[in-house]
Parts: sequence; C-alpha cells; structure tokens
Amino acid sequence: MRVVRSQPVSTKHKANQRDQILALLQGVAGLFLLFLLGLGLFASEKLIFWILVVIALGLIASGAWFGRLVINYRQNIQLQDEVSKILEANLGDDFIYLRNLILPGTRSVGEIDGVLLGPPGAIVIQMDSSRGDYAVEGDTWYRYVRGRVNTPGPKPLSQFKVVQATEPRRRLDDSPTWACIRAAREVKAWLSVRRLPQVVVHPMVILGKGHIRQLKRPSAPAIEIGDFEDFIKRNFVVHPTPVEGEILPEVMVEQIATRLQSNGN
Repeated sequence: MRVVRSQPVSTKHKANQRDQILALLQGVAGLFLLFLLGLGLFASEKLIFWILVVIALGLIASGAWFGRLVINYRQNIQLQDEVSKILEANLGDDFIYLRNLILPGTRSVGEIDGVLLGPPGAIVIQMDSSRGDYAVEGDTWYRYVRGRVNTPGPKPLSQFKVVQATEPRRRLDDSPTWACIRAAREVKAWLSVRRLPQVVVHPMVILGKGHIRQLKRPSAPAIEIGDFEDFIKRNFVVHPTPVEGEILPEVMVEQIATRLQSNGN
C-alpha cells in the first residue's frame, strides 16, 4: 500500500506553526510583565498596577490556550502516523492512502485527515485524539464527565421502580460522526461531477486516546485505534468484497488518487 501526503505543507501544519509562535510570544510577554511588576516599578496601590496584572495574566492564559492547540496537533500527527503504519502493514498495492487531503477547487470542509482508496471504494477518515470516555447514540456524541453520580431519591413503595444511577455526561457540540459524514459527502460530490467512475464513499471515525462505552446505531463506524487493525483485516483483507457497488480495478484507483491530488478541477 502507498501512503501519499496530499499537501507537502498542510494547512493544519501552517496553523500549528502560527500557534507555536503565539503561545511562545504571549506566554513570555505575560511572564516578563509580571517580572517587571515584581520589581516594584509600579506601586501596588495604583490602578495601573492592577490593570497590568490583568493584562499579564490574560497573556499567560492566551499563551496556554495556544499551547494546548499545539499539543492537540502533535497528538493528531502521532495518530496519523499510527494509522498509516497499520494500513501499510495490512493492505496491498491495490490501496492508496491520501493524508491531509484538500479537495481541489473547494474549501467547504477544509482539510480531510485521510482518504483510503482501494477495491471497495473510498473510506473518508476523521481522526480525534481527545481523551475521554464517550457514548455514541445515533450520530450524537456524549462525553462522560467527572462528578457525582445522579442517584434517584427514595420513593414510597407504591411508586417503587428500579432506576439505575446515571453518570453525568455532556453532549458534544460538533459530533465527530457528522463531521466525517460531511467530508464523505463532499468527496462523493467532488468525484461525481468530474466524470470519474461511481465510487462508494464511506465515513469512518478513529479515536486515538478516547474510549467508547456505548455505541448505538451510528451512521459511520466509530473505532478505537486499538481495534483499528482488526477492523482492517476483517473488512478489507479477509472479506475484500464491498458491501455495495463494484470492485474498483487498480488502474481506476490510481486514476482517482491522481485527480484528488491535482490542483485543477
């Protein structure tokens, strides 16, 4: 299998370089300002002193926020590398994996983490390196949060009913499943208007550090990285025939990959 970096310098990499600079500059500026205030250049009784303290703390907090973005980017790169290694170790030359893909001529979904092309069609991969435990109900994602378990209070015997305690959880604003589905639809639409063969496009979500406690009928597979290799072997090695559509010949896979990497329409 061949792994192709679709963008020599991806948009996420450029954003990460910006975040690194902002994290360093703002963090250093905030600490330096606090250092100057500690030297007693301004009397603590004056309003300007406290204004500068607030500014310094704001710079440090902003620098920490950009620093967190840098950490998230590095974790995502590690996940990307792990996914690539698993694919290379298990799939043959009739598969091509495109990393950091931006569809030529469109910017609606931005940079796609990965697109796996092969005889079964195309698999659009959305990666999430966030930690936590999740419940997936349909395409709605919930993250379990730390806190007191909600245990129902006692009721009269006449109203007695066994109710299990529920652990607090929070609904995610942007479902990883929906984000992946949007990207898959964009890939499908892009291919369909460029006189390319009809390709079955499936979405897939891969969690790098998260764990799924509950999974109820999602529109796209949600897989922990520890189970990804077994998924690949079960669906693409042992049973390579697609569930729907026709098997794509290797020359057609190569043609689609070339068009996806092109800069034209």
